[in-house]
Amino acid sequence: MDTLKLPRPQESLADYIKRIRTSVGMTQFELATAAEIHSRSIGKIERGLTTRLNRKTLRGLAGGLGIPQEYLEAVERGESVKPVNSVKFCPHCWTPGTAADPLWGQVRAKFCYLCGMQLQTNCADCGELVLSLKYKFCPMCGKSYKSDSHNR
Repeated sequence: MDTLKLPRPQESLADYIKRIRTSVGMTQFELATAAEIHSRSIGKIERGLTTRLNRKTLRGLAGGLGIPQEYLEAVERGESVKPVNSVKFCPHCWTPGTAADPLWGQVRAKFCYLCGMQLQTNCADCGELVLSLKYKFCPMCGKSYKSDSHNR
């Protein structure tokens, strides 16, 4: 978790967006382009004229700033960010739709003990955090958690 990008206590949406945008060295226009929204929208958000974000803007800003959508949602609601527990899995050994091996979930585990591949916690296609291995596909991008090169 990037603690520099975590929302600060009592930080407004306007202050948070401006702080993160300037910390990554982006102009309002660059952020608007990356987020695929109008540049005036960024100005309105940073001046505090917009305090609620629609789904498209939320998704775009999160992607453009390189932060989880949950951070923006927490700032909107005036809440602190709750830590999210992700699931670690081996993209080679894991069978989609089944539970992960308990040894992969150990705090210090970085590599699969069966094949030596690096364990993953994010979707390889879109980078979304994997919260459950109950499903075979990422809910954000629709891609299989197991890459095509490993499916036989």
